[in-house]
Amino acid sequence: MKRLFISFQNSSILFNRNRVTGTPIEKCNIENLKKMLNKGCWIKNLCSHLPELHYFKFFQYPESIFPGLSVIRAKSRSIDMDETCSYFLADFMTLDGTKIVDTAKISKDETKLLTEEILKTFDHFNYTVVGPGQILAWFPGRYPYRNWKFPTQLINHDYKQYLPQEGTLRTLVRIIENSWRLLEKHPVNRVRIDLGENPANFLWFHSQNKNVQKIQSLSERLGVKTLFWSNNNKLQDIAYFLGFNIVSQMPVNIEENSIVWINLEPQTCDLIGAIHTCELIDREIIGKFGGEAERLVIEFNSSFYRAFGVSLNFLYPAEKMSALKKILLARKTAGNFLVENG
Repeated sequence: MKRLFISFQNSSILFNRNRVTGTPIEKCNIENLKKMLNKGCWIKNLCSHLPELHYFKFFQYPESIFPGLSVIRAKSRSIDMDETCSYFLADFMTLDGTKIVDTAKISKDETKLLTEEILKTFDHFNYTVVGPGQILAWFPGRYPYRNWKFPTQLINHDYKQYLPQEGTLRTLVRIIENSWRLLEKHPVNRVRIDLGENPANFLWFHSQNKNVQKIQSLSERLGVKTLFWSNNNKLQDIAYFLGFNIVSQMPVNIEENSIVWINLEPQTCDLIGAIHTCELIDREIIGKFGGEAERLVIEFNSSFYRAFGVSLNFLYPAEKMSALKKILLARKTAGNFLVENG
């Protein structure tokens, strides 16, 4: 079976209805998709605030075995994890008093410099830089698991109300609480302030690794080939973790017995960008090889990292489904339709 999944980021704006002009997607040049509409159906799903968790559940893995984003980052970078250590991601942020202002927009080199400054006082952990403003840190010993707030969830909040009270996590709490004192006058931040930019004066730990079973890759679980391509690198880590073969060029066809996942994000986060990307999907993907797919799911989603996100999913083909089955299907995820064999 040939299956195609298109995840279209930040595209829910296309369905905002205006009483006079209707919805923007109705004005898009999407002739290939329109030919499929009468043979498909639409369902709405909620999105997890974390995109990696959302797609973990989309491909029908239970949330209870989600290992934590730190594990996913480590695997995608071929970092061997020591089972006797506790792993966390840590992000540099901007702090005003005890209120988080924003995430820090700093380079990898600046991230390393600021981390080394903290290590001069707190040498209790090892680390590697995994992205601009983000490190993977690990501590000797197995800490009790805690569901730490994700950095964007802290913005405009007092971070102190989210600090753990467990004594065994006191080392992390001390680093967090003292990071402002250590980073406030660092040369990196002095330059940023002189340039009118927010300083990276605070470090927050999150995404602790869970002690869960290793998952079976999607290709092994379903006995299929899996391929992933994106016009950005934001979802490559979770695709790699699930066993997708990451390719640098857009596929030209869909092989038999395979799942092709194409992820697209508009170049600009506005309506014009969403319209241009929607028309590109119709022209360059659906128009060229969408007809090959025996199962097709297009996910139009809102942005992640917030309390309530939604996705509107187009499922094709569904014209032979009874009304009852469509109702039952709406209670499941679009991913169930994509991966199920029945």
